[in-house]
Amino acid sequence: MNGFWPTAPFYIPYSTGMPNGWDLVWWLFQLGIMSGLLWMLYSVATGVDRDFVRAEDESREDKSV
Repeated sequence: MNGFWPTAPFYIPYSTGMPNGWDLVWWLFQLGIMSGLLWMLYSVATGVDRDFVRAEDESREDKSV
């Protein structure tokens, strides 16, 4: 695992440290950010789909009248 897992970019003096502590924090941070981005994109996409279907329904009603 030489270099694959991210580590803290700075030195913490007098710390006994946790060798994998930063790895866990980094991956949890990434999981949170990516989940938030996916949720935001999902909500935008479903809103656009809803508007598209609503516009289609309105155009059908206009044509039938």
